[in-house]
Amino acid sequence: TAPYMHNGRFATLEEVVDFYSAGGGRGAGLKLRNLDDKVRQFTLSEQERKDLVAFLHALTDESAMPTIPERVPSGLQVVERLRKPATPPAMPGSPAGSRASKATRPPTTIHVRAGESIQAAIDRTIPGDVVEVHPGRYREALLVDIDNLTIRGVTENGERPILDGDEVLTDAVISSSSNFTIEGLTVKNFINNGITVHGGNNVTFRNLEIRNAGLYGLYPVETKGVLIENCVVSGISDAGIYVGQSRDIIVRNNEVHDNVTGIEIENSVNALVENNYVYDNTGGILVFLLPNNPSKVGTDTKVVGNRIINNNHPNFGDPGAIVGRVIPGTGMLIMAADRTEVTGNEIRGNDTIGIGVVSLAIAFPKGRQFDVGAIPEGNLIYGNTFGENGRKPGGLVKEIGVRDCDIFWDGSGWDNSWQSDARTFPAVLPGDRWPTIARKAYSRAYSWIRDRLL
Repeated sequence: TAPYMHNGRFATLEEVVDFYSAGGGRGAGLKLRNLDDKVRQFTLSEQERKDLVAFLHALTDESAMPTIPERVPSGLQVVERLRKPATPPAMPGSPAGSRASKATRPPTTIHVRAGESIQAAIDRTIPGDVVEVHPGRYREALLVDIDNLTIRGVTENGERPILDGDEVLTDAVISSSSNFTIEGLTVKNFINNGITVHGGNNVTFRNLEIRNAGLYGLYPVETKGVLIENCVVSGISDAGIYVGQSRDIIVRNNEVHDNVTGIEIENSVNALVENNYVYDNTGGILVFLLPNNPSKVGTDTKVVGNRIINNNHPNFGDPGAIVGRVIPGTGMLIMAADRTEVTGNEIRGNDTIGIGVVSLAIAFPKGRQFDVGAIPEGNLIYGNTFGENGRKPGGLVKEIGVRDCDIFWDGSGWDNSWQSDARTFPAVLPGDRWPTIARKAYSRAYSWIRDRLL
């Protein structure tokens, strides 16, 4: 009920939507701390604005309206009940017929051909169905809300189906389904995201080509059981492959290039990043634990057998986002995540650093309080091949005079372990053979110096 926001600032939901589309408090010029970096500006057409407000009105539970008290503790005058705005008319329903009426049939394969609608086919599915999409250009955005579904692109005469947003449509695919597989499609020219799965279990992305699809190319979040394999992702302004707040993850045999970030594992548990070719991004592979996310842990990621090459692309990400601060030339960055194992990778030609292991303090203003552990602990780096990293460093690494660096450490986390034959900063890193008390003392002393220099 109106008025809205914690201080009753807005009288209508339209004003609330306008507030957030302008970037929330930051967009209004407020100086804020602990703001989620995903609160950003976005653009709505007038029809989209009306649709969103209509949806919000539909959430009102008329049976549970609170009783207005006769008095309040402050002694101020009690505001009389406000008249509820007229609820906009409901949007048109889905096509005639329902899944309930079709649920008695056995699962089948539904074919979609050029000139037909993929969404219309999805709307006819029941669990267990396969939607096979034949070559053609499909200008539509898809919504998938049914479990146990496969959407499969069919290649014919070397051609495959293309899902094209024409740089107008927002998200190519949005799904909240479990046991969902999407494969064999080309996705391009969307302005928000490529393929988003939020909250499902056992999700597979396979043999997909994603180009110029907004902030995130492949974007599973709050998902258990993720497999991303044999995909090519490019032209993404945040992370080509992003897996966040999830667990039990495999990202393997993919090619990611010309994105701000190639692969990002964020606030997730038990991830395997294996045999990927990661090149010409701003930052190659990021393993992060960031504040203000639903998941408060980021542990047990393995980064094995990848080629992390020449990630020197200029950063074209949102300057207000964490990824907008990634320094071009970053091969791999572990920030605040714990127990990350990095082995058997080829890490070459990254102009700033090969691998960085840092705390949240290096990326946020001094004095910032975090709702997650800010220190990277128990990370293990060994058996990698390094070459020609750090030749033209940028950002903070350049400012402090570091060059030719394979492994950069900011002093955080005394129990991280290092590859002995790498070129490091500082030149001496605490090793496994050091006594625990010496490793802790070295970390504290180095961190103290860092905090005063930075």
